[in-house]
Amino acid sequence: MSTAPLLERCANVAPALLIQSPTAEQAALQPREIPNVIRWSWACRVLKQPAPDLISRENARAPKAGDLAVVQVTELGCHERITTRENMRLRIYAGDYLACVFGNRYATDAYEGLVEDVENLSLLTAGGMIGTVRSRHRSTGRPTNVRFVGYLGGANGEILNLKRLAFKPKNPGLTPANLIAVVGTGMNAGKTTSCVRLIKGLSDLGLRVAACKLTGSVSNRDQDEMRAASAVQVLDFSDYGFPSTYLCPKTELMSLFRTMMADISPSAPDVVVMEIADGILQRETAMLLEEARIRTALQGVVLAADNALSAHFGVQRLHSLGHEVLGVTGLLTSSPLCVREFNELSDVPVASSTGSGGPLAELVTARLAQPSARRGR
Repeated sequence: MSTAPLLERCANVAPALLIQSPTAEQAALQPREIPNVIRWSWACRVLKQPAPDLISRENARAPKAGDLAVVQVTELGCHERITTRENMRLRIYAGDYLACVFGNRYATDAYEGLVEDVENLSLLTAGGMIGTVRSRHRSTGRPTNVRFVGYLGGANGEILNLKRLAFKPKNPGLTPANLIAVVGTGMNAGKTTSCVRLIKGLSDLGLRVAACKLTGSVSNRDQDEMRAASAVQVLDFSDYGFPSTYLCPKTELMSLFRTMMADISPSAPDVVVMEIADGILQRETAMLLEEARIRTALQGVVLAADNALSAHFGVQRLHSLGHEVLGVTGLLTSSPLCVREFNELSDVPVASSTGSGGPLAELVTARLAQPSARRGR
């Protein structure tokens, strides 16, 4: 099969396709069937690579998290749109070709997906992460399935890996002042909304707020919302080539944390709001909250909870790990009865994250103004 037309007709494609040993179906692919358009997903936005020649490769190795590949949509499911590297939401159709990244996903209300091989692949996020679905929430539809076409390769024939290309570890001189973590009792407890409203509320008080998302699965949504809330600087794990942080070793997570802090420090914000994804029992979140270097770097934690019982357990868990809980917020605050139940069990203050986030911001700033051995660092 002649591959020259691919480079000629996909002039916007920087890296080359690294074709796997062809199956009978792939061998039947004629040059006229090579895609006119490859949709580059949001995860690929950090790729800065000159255009090499198209490389043919047989017996390609098994994928690793961060590997880039081109896939073809074979069956539409839950994800009917993809977010492009230009931050556009485009509808996709069966037969479309997408540039995506292999990654692991942990989402209790959606999918658990793993990087295993190049068979049985699905879209795990609209941001362009692909993998093999291992479990899904009953309320979540079946995934959008894709067929592996080939890896994206560099000029020397190596498979391009976003983490290897984009992650350059650093160490901060000093941890930024007033670092606040926002964590949740679980997925969809109101954590991201609380984080964004806190940023907005603090900004409305005249403070310069930087924001970062340390863990999660690649998506444009949180960064867009943080910028809209007037954060002066926004960083996300995917800016460093991580398609997700699920199953990352602790040493890598801590290196990512230090690198984010090093990149935030020069802007000298008054407050840094750091979102840690998923619930406090989730693997990476639990490892970070148990880490002494994280605990000493934080000035406090804001907990988003969906009911009184989860809020009570979450506060107790955070206290047992030595964290100062500045306040509780999230879906819990939609129910006066839930708030009353929690108040009967705990003296940790509760603040709503609705509207512009004023009450939550005032709660946090009031607590930060109080004397504390930790804040005397």
